[in-house]
Amino acid sequence: MNNIDNSNLMKIGLVVDDIHAAAKNFSQLFGVEMPEIMLPPEEYTPDPTGETYTIFRGEHVPARVKLANLQMGPVTVELLEPLDEASPYTEFKQKHGQGVQFITFTVNGFEEHINFVEDKGVPLVHKGEYGVGRYCFFDSVPQLGVMLGLQELGRKPVKN
Repeated sequence: MNNIDNSNLMKIGLVVDDIHAAAKNFSQLFGVEMPEIMLPPEEYTPDPTGETYTIFRGEHVPARVKLANLQMGPVTVELLEPLDEASPYTEFKQKHGQGVQFITFTVNGFEEHINFVEDKGVPLVHKGEYGVGRYCFFDSVPQLGVMLGLQELGRKPVKN
């Protein structure tokens, strides 16, 4: 692997103070349908099978967030209002306030891509899996000015 395929930019993540206001403003300004605002469960229950997980800075965390997706052409704008608990979203908000936190590319070969980016000296800080996909974020702000996200869709390949 020599590089990440750059034709699959699929998501831009924006941390916001008030997801309802941000969603309404995007909807009105761009003439798109008001998105569904997804709220996290009141209490976090870890998946006993281990198939769904979130790891942030080496620790299993809920990383719960209020979330809304706006489809803007081929790119999804993901609005994120973090809860007051350990997560990359809360960390970003505490350091920077509102703003663009990440850009995400869809890849094939998730672990291979993680190894490639880490070999370039960019540390992995957040990784998760949700049954039909995997995602991760790297602390690429010094190199790119934004966190780099990678996502692979589909069930995890079965290893023999």
